Amino acid sequence: MAATTPPGRSEPRTLTEAYTHAGLTDRGTSSGKRPNKRGEATRERIVQAAIECFSEYGYTRTRISDITHRAKTAQGNFYRHFNDLDDVFLAALHTGLQELAEATGRRTNSSGELEALIDVNITYLHAYSRHRHILRLLREAAAASANEGFQQLWLQLRGDFVARTRRWLQRLYDRGEIGDTDFDLLAEALGCMTEQMAYVHVGLPASTPRRERIDELGRALGEFWYRSLPPAIKDTQLDSRSTAALES
Repeated sequence: MAATTPPGRSEPRTLTEAYTHAGLTDRGTSSGKRPNKRGEATRERIVQAAIECFSEYGYTRTRISDITHRAKTAQGNFYRHFNDLDDVFLAALHTGLQELAEATGRRTNSSGELEALIDVNITYLHAYSRHRHILRLLREAAAASANEGFQQLWLQLRGDFVARTRRWLQRLYDRGEIGDTDFDLLAEALGCMTEQMAYVHVGLPASTPRRERIDELGRALGEFWYRSLPPAIKDTQLDSRSTAALES
């Protein structure tokens, strides 16, 4: 099979569009006003402090005072850039979610489908590992937050990943490279497996897994994806089935 980008992006949705669709607004990306350099530096310091506090205390136990203390700034500065905790949590998520989107949509130079699948899954897990604490907390926020927007965002991003996988499977089938199956169910199963592998084996451990361990996990995922592809029916198989049908 020719190498493809699994799962390739078609009509990509930006994160800002995803936030809006979920009823969430990141003031830093949606506001038409651009802060001056000092304001940008203060905002970035607050976001970095928020990432550290959310990672250390969890989504439900982090307070604005924790963030401002870590950022060494006044609460007044916090409210110049963010409306509330949910607002800064969304900003803290942005870089990690952006990297994951880029990892699943990247082109590879691999010579075959198996190598391409392994390459993309390894890249995805390394992107997840760089932001593992804050990405893991999106699931916590989706389950625990009174703001239903985080649940909608999580389901939407997950649904987008499954939909891209579904389109990739359909393209392989249309080119005659795989056989027919329930592509919706297969895409859902592959998405669940990838999500759970990242969450359990990269997000939850007390320390970040070593690079070679992440490579091992990515290779296992890529091989499983490849083995899950239904084999294409060859012309000889079609001929034998037709002959058997005529003889019966």
